[in-house]
Amino acid sequence: MRVSFLQAIASICVLCWALCLGKSSLGEDGGIYHPTVLPDDTTQLWVSSGELSSDTVLIVGEGGPKFFLDFEASGRVYWEYLPGHSKYLFAVVHQSSTLNRSILGAADFTEEDAIQEVNITSEILYRTIKYFKERGKYVVVFGHSYSAFVIPNVLASRPSLADKYIITGGRLDADSTQTAYQLKGINTGWTNDGKTLVLPDTTEAPNKHRTARYWQIRKNKELLKYAIGLPRYTDLLKHLDLSNLVYYYAKHDENVGALSDAEILFLIDHSATVHGVETNHYDIWKRVVDAFNDGNINL
Repeated sequence: MRVSFLQAIASICVLCWALCLGKSSLGEDGGIYHPTVLPDDTTQLWVSSGELSSDTVLIVGEGGPKFFLDFEASGRVYWEYLPGHSKYLFAVVHQSSTLNRSILGAADFTEEDAIQEVNITSEILYRTIKYFKERGKYVVVFGHSYSAFVIPNVLASRPSLADKYIITGGRLDADSTQTAYQLKGINTGWTNDGKTLVLPDTTEAPNKHRTARYWQIRKNKELLKYAIGLPRYTDLLKHLDLSNLVYYYAKHDENVGALSDAEILFLIDHSATVHGVETNHYDIWKRVVDAFNDGNINL
């Protein structure tokens, strides 16, 4: 009886949390988009954990786009498995959509809005890096998936301030067909070889069990992915020295595809370190942790 009672209480708590989240995510205006205004207090741009007095700060960009940071809900981060992790301060940076929850539920969110919000997400990362560098910290930036595109976006548009950037599961030049589908609000994926885009059947009727809100959120997520993947970063970064960039890509990436030969050559020619790993989009972080533990990479 006690177990059942506790389970009931837990279920009620989860339900209340979900309802509160849904209300704050949708916003008081019933799905109207409001452009993101960044707070004056820079420390509100991330959620931190670890040793506040540490000389080394690991700035972490999550995948996405999303309503709220996974780190806010779970307190977990991939890089907690790094050797000596307890010595570092982790700062998990917000995306525009995790600061501004009107974005993903907004029916009036446009392509132009998405491009502007991507720029704001880059500004969030840049201000976070700048904050810690101005305080004499050694700064390493990790970016996975969506944030793997944010890092080159920052490097292409703002001064490079961090001591090291580590990218996993991204592209420099996103596949143009994939971005064209994203602009239409359609998600796509890749076959196991990481080289072949799977084209969706656009004639198939939408899942009738999904709500209108579900499709709106999905559409806006795809718009943000389109906006961050639209630039050709091999063009925008061609004048930069990328010797402080370590790029890990999954050879079997089912989300964004594996790096092309041209992307790999570009990174090598610009002094970045490139590692192709026999894994998929979601497990690549494990291989990076392995590389740290084996001494093949360090901060």
